Amino acid sequence: MRNNAFSVCIFVLTLMTTSFRWPVDNGRITSTFGESRWDHFHDGVDMIAPDNKIYPVASGRLIFSWDRSIFPLDNYPGGGNYKIIEHTNGVYSLYLHLADGISLHQRYREDDLLGMIGNTGHSFGKHLHFSLLKIAKGISLNPFIFLPQFRDEKEPQICSMYIRIDDRYFLINENSNIRLTQHYPLLIDISDSIEGKESLGIYKLNVLVNGKKTLDVDFSQIGFSKNGLTIWDKTFHDLFDEKGYYKVKNINYSNGINQVRILVSDYAGNSSTKEISFNVKLELEQK
Repeated sequence: MRNNAFSVCIFVLTLMTTSFRWPVDNGRITSTFGESRWDHFHDGVDMIAPDNKIYPVASGRLIFSWDRSIFPLDNYPGGGNYKIIEHTNGVYSLYLHLADGISLHQRYREDDLLGMIGNTGHSFGKHLHFSLLKIAKGISLNPFIFLPQFRDEKEPQICSMYIRIDDRYFLINENSNIRLTQHYPLLIDISDSIEGKESLGIYKLNVLVNGKKTLDVDFSQIGFSKNGLTIWDKTFHDLFDEKGYYKVKNINYSNGINQVRILVSDYAGNSSTKEISFNVKLELEQK
């Protein structure tokens, strides 16, 4: 991971020479990069805006567009009507779920109208999904790293911690007692919000169990591989439970008191910590 992180750092510095903007004015974020989508990572940012107008995040060249007005006999693809813009440094921006009705230009400037927010394709409500892609490297980039900072003063909330045994979720509180026959993953319910209404994903998660760093991950990019979408070579099921809880694997519990320290931060740098101690009675199954 260290070499990959170094490469990303160099690439980020290179991209800083490109000026990006948010694709809507006075917009509200309804979903963030890397969030749980029940069985996969969300590889972009979802937004709504009062005037529904969409603009390119930077000037660039239109390389592909799909619109129902051009293909009236076809079913919408999953992304609905969409456009892809090529920018400098091999970066592409993708805009999904656009409203019907198309206006095409070979090149777009930042203040050119790209389309209108719609509800086309596999969408559960009117919104824009946009992504930044490095197609040659097979990665989706976290837009929060490159776009202007979004005002957010609310720290993430570390709500609850669970251990799942079969189909039952056992809540772990301070001084809880639990009997374990395996070293089950820890599941952490974490919620973040910008305006107090949304439940959004986080940017960094660091977990220590009995003083040992057990998970240290950031959601700076998503890779496209033969294993599907990955974050630092971790699959969705490595990092999330089916309920959307963050998952901490590869834990070796101690027989007796176990201490967990959780440090989490959001895309604006707001952070929270939580420490909890609980008692484990290990009765490991013999293999």
